[in-house]
Amino acid sequence: MGFLGKNINIALVVLVLLVVLAVVGVTVFYQRGLTQRTTQYETTSGNLSQCQTELQNYKDTLVQTNTQLNETSQDIQKYDTLYGQKVSELNQTNAQLQTTQQQLTAMTLQKEQYKTLYGQALVNISNQQATIASQQSTITAQNSQISDLQSELYSCQHQPSS
Repeated sequence: MGFLGKNINIALVVLVLLVVLAVVGVTVFYQRGLTQRTTQYETTSGNLSQCQTELQNYKDTLVQTNTQLNETSQDIQKYDTLYGQKVSELNQTNAQLQTTQQQLTAMTLQKEQYKTLYGQALVNISNQQATIASQQSTITAQNSQISDLQSELYSCQHQPSS
């Protein structure tokens, strides 16, 4: 029993040592694995934080860009409205211009007609004045003749009869 008991004790000690060594080996193996995993986790966590920060920055930039886009859209709508008003005003002004040009053309034609009529009227007035002057001299001559005839008639009537 001594040998068997000694061998069993040694075997048990060897077995316990093997188990302890196995547990220590497994613990060291898992510790290294856990350390690597922790390092990977910290690196990945840092990358995730950086990505989240960048994502937030991109979101902020997106919000700013959308705000600017909305403002730009509103500005475009304002300019479209203003452009429509100016086009309408331009059309009205063009219509007024055409009307004014037509009136100007009509007035110019009327002016030319009036000039022609005025020239004809001046010629007629000149002819009428010449006719009047001629007739007045005829009247004066005839009045003088009437006066002479009346004088003769008076002399004939008041002459003593023979």
